[in-house]
Formats: sequence, structure tokens, C-alpha cells
Amino acid sequence: MSSNEIKQKIIMTTIESIESKGVQGVTIRKIAEQAGVNVAAINYHFGSKEQLLKIVMNATLNESFVNNIKDYENLWVSDSKKAIQHFLEDTLKGLINYPNLTKAHLADSFLKNDFSTNSVQKINEFLAELHGLIRNIIPFEDNFESKTSVVQLFSTILMSGIMPGLFDQFLGKELKSLENQKVFIKVLLENYLK
Repeated sequence: MSSNEIKQKIIMTTIESIESKGVQGVTIRKIAEQAGVNVAAINYHFGSKEQLLKIVMNATLNESFVNNIKDYENLWVSDSKKAIQHFLEDTLKGLINYPNLTKAHLADSFLKNDFSTNSVQKINEFLAELHGLIRNIIPFEDNFESKTSVVQLFSTILMSGIMPGLFDQFLGKELKSLENQKVFIKVLLENYLK
């Protein structure tokens, strides 16, 4: 296995470990065992558990938001409504499939009231980019009101993605179903876009 393949295997194993055990349950020893490498290999490639987690958090944030927006680059220009629909469907699906990873990104904000983290900064950069992409289809002229609309869209997706079971009883359906996620996004957008 090449050096790059080993690094990728360690990163993917770390993501799986965070998802199965939560970020607090992640140890270098467990990651090494699951990845089929020794602890020295992890330290060699990443330096420390903290550095490995930082790399994993940055990579997953970029994949969740930055790369996901770019997946619809041409569609944002030709059909912003369809682009935001697909983007939010993909985002909700990712949040539902990886709730512990999402919670790890927001842990310091929830537990320590710390909003100066890299995750918070990246989310705000993403929101600014998203606002720019859908500004023309938001029914508010005022900048604060249109940004508020974007925050409400994102907050709805985030909360529903982190805890999809919270609303299942009320809805009478599971949000883990892709079909129900599509309906959820459709109704959300009908309420927020012009």
C-alpha cells in the first residue's frame, strides 16, 4: 500500500470510528487496529490524534458543503431552484447518514458555547456562498431578511439531519427514507423561495 493509500485508509477509518463511537470514543489505538496499521504509522502520517481529527473534520466539512455546492456548479446558473433542491437533498441525506460526525463538528459550540471553531467559520463561509447563489430566488429584498431565510433553511436541515427520529412520531413517517427526505425538502423550499 502506498503512503497516500495508508493516509486515506486512516482517514476513512477515523470517520467510521467517529460515526460509530462518537468523537469522544475515538482512540489512535482503535483506529490503528481497524485500519490494519500500527500506531506509529498514524503518528508518522498525522503527528497526533488532534492533528488527525483536525484533518478529518476539515475534509468532511469540505465534502459536506464546499464540494457539494460545486457538484451543481452549472445548475446554479441555469436553474437555482433545482440546484438548491438537489443540494439540500444531498446535505440532508449526508447529515442523516453521519449524525455523529455532524455532532462532532458542532460539539464545541453545543457543549462549550465556543463559536470560534474552524467548523463554525467554515459553516459561515458556506452560508455566505449559499446566500450568493440563491439570493435571486429568496423572497426578501432586505439583506438581513434574505440571510435570515438562508439560516432558517440550513437550520431546518441541520436539526432534522442530526436528529431525524425527533419528528418521526409527529410526521407519521421516517425522515431516514429518501422518498420522505425529498418531500421534506420540496415542502421546505415551497415555503422559503419565491
